[in-house]
Amino acid sequence: MSWIYPAMLVLVLADLFLIGVLPGGLSVHSVVGLVVASAVALHLVNQRDWIKRTVRRLLSRRGLQGTMRRVGIRDGLLLAAGIALTVTGLVQWSGVPAARPWHSSATVAFLVIAGVHLWGNRRRLVHRIRETGRLLWPGR
Repeated sequence: MSWIYPAMLVLVLADLFLIGVLPGGLSVHSVVGLVVASAVALHLVNQRDWIKRTVRRLLSRRGLQGTMRRVGIRDGLLLAAGIALTVTGLVQWSGVPAARPWHSSATVAFLVIAGVHLWGNRRRLVHRIRETGRLLWPGR
C-alpha cells in the first residue's frame, strides 16, 4: 500500500481542477471525490494501531498529554472535516443546491487541516522515504 499517500495527494489536487461532467451526468469531481474517500479509508485502516493507542490514552484517567493532545485534536478535526466533506458532497450530489456553500467550506477546512497534518508528519514521512524508498515500513 505504499502507493496510497502519493495517490491521495494527486487525487486531491486533481479533484480541484476536474469538475467536468462524464457521459451519464456523473461528474469527474464526484468520481474522484469517492476515490479520495476510499483512499482515506485505506489510510485509516493502515493507521489503526496508532488510532487504537490514541483512543485508549484519551479514555484513560490521565487522558492525552502535551504533544499527543495537540496531535489528537488535529487529527480529530481532520476526521470531522473529512466526514463533513463527504456528507455535504453526497448531499450536493443528490441534488440539494443549498449544500454547495457547506461543501465548499468543508473543502477549505479539509485542505487546510490536511496540510497541517502533512506538515506535522513531515519528518516521519521523509525518514520513511529515505530509509526504505517508500512511504510504508517493510512488511506492511
